[in-house]
Amino acid sequence: MSSQLIYQPHAALKSIVRYYWSLDIHLSSGSMLNIHVMADRFPRIVIQCLNGKNALHSAHYKNVFAASLKGIVSKPALVHMEPTYSHVAVSLFPHGIKALFGIDGYETTDAVLDLHHFFPRDVIEQIMEARQNHARVSLLEAYLLKRLSAMKTIDWRIVNFSQLCPSTHYGSQLKYYQISERQFERKFLQSIGFTPSYYKRVLRFENALNRLQHSHYKSLATLAYELGYADQSHFNREFKQFSNLTPLELLTRNGLVNESGSLLAE
Repeated sequence: MSSQLIYQPHAALKSIVRYYWSLDIHLSSGSMLNIHVMADRFPRIVIQCLNGKNALHSAHYKNVFAASLKGIVSKPALVHMEPTYSHVAVSLFPHGIKALFGIDGYETTDAVLDLHHFFPRDVIEQIMEARQNHARVSLLEAYLLKRLSAMKTIDWRIVNFSQLCPSTHYGSQLKYYQISERQFERKFLQSIGFTPSYYKRVLRFENALNRLQHSHYKSLATLAYELGYADQSHFNREFKQFSNLTPLELLTRNGLVNESGSLLAE
């Protein structure tokens, strides 16, 4: 049995928080589950609610914590999940870590950090000990609202570019922003964690992933053309670089849960 719920953020947090989400897994098989982590431009906060126990394991990360801050992801990884699992999480916008905690984005890219370095221990414990997911989300949001007064201002050009279509002409945007390419790349890397060009590639991959998962395409060749890949071979190579799967392989996977850049499967 699996249950996934989405909760919308307070209006004051909507420029940073995409949504909150809870996940509860209870499988009788006793077998470990596989989380296929893919390139993902959205950082997240994850608090496991298992009496302080960590139920995630991976050779790709030096440590995985029961309460973690996870940066944006540039490459695929495999994480193993125990068959009894529960968490409450926050999906942040790409600039969310920089805005909330003042840390340069590139310092957390492909990293899983101990949330105790960013949240008070008692707040984490209260969230873990709460009995209902809505109560956990309320506690989590209450702390984020307290942090608003210390939130870092992100250059509007960074936020604007992160929301653009991947086919947007880069040079034209730089002229509009009245900034040099070198200056913008430095600011973007600090605020987000990717260079602008790499970000656009991940965004295009995300669009491809979304259309594949929702069957919004006529053929893989047509989809490759519509998304601006040179040809289907280019599409396959880049898709595999970001997911460790070809588009065809993804279509054959039956996932228990899909969330952003992750696919959970038995």
